Amino acid sequence: MPILSAIPADIRRAACAFHEAGHIVVGWHHQRCITHAWLRPPYGFSGETCFEPYRRGFQADRPGDQLRAEVEITILSAGHCGEMIYWNEGKAAKWYPGELHSHADDLDQMKPYIALLRPADEVLLRERCARAATVILYQPSMRLAHAAVAQRLFADRRIERDEVDDIIGSVTGAGRGRPVLPAGP
Repeated sequence: MPILSAIPADIRRAACAFHEAGHIVVGWHHQRCITHAWLRPPYGFSGETCFEPYRRGFQADRPGDQLRAEVEITILSAGHCGEMIYWNEGKAAKWYPGELHSHADDLDQMKPYIALLRPADEVLLRERCARAATVILYQPSMRLAHAAVAQRLFADRRIERDEVDDIIGSVTGAGRGRPVLPAGP
């Protein structure tokens, strides 16, 4: 496997764009709207996707909140899944770095949701959520949306909600302005 620093900058930046686009597309699928996403300067080898905050917190005794927590784990899993799509295709495949460390921050962000759910087997929960994210990303229209969002993010190093809605809406035919997930009872 290649040494990470030997991988061309554009390949690494594109992998990061596909990672963030994975979060964006799976979040959009689950009606979670981003405020923005960006590739961090100076090289764009790491990034961040920011979603609109929920209007209320999570409570373990609410079934709707349990579902929301699992959705959040799925969205967090989608970065790794989206990045793996990139590494497994085209010119990136020859540069695949082996074990990816880009998922550590996402795993840390999953902890409060996992704690809320108190699963009997945390690994099985994470695997189920990763499979759910992968299923979404491999839908034909979502594959196109994922690639289009990643390309915009790669080119501009930043993407806003309206751009995401325009890109995904035009690819999927779903239109603009997906609603924010309701706060629930």
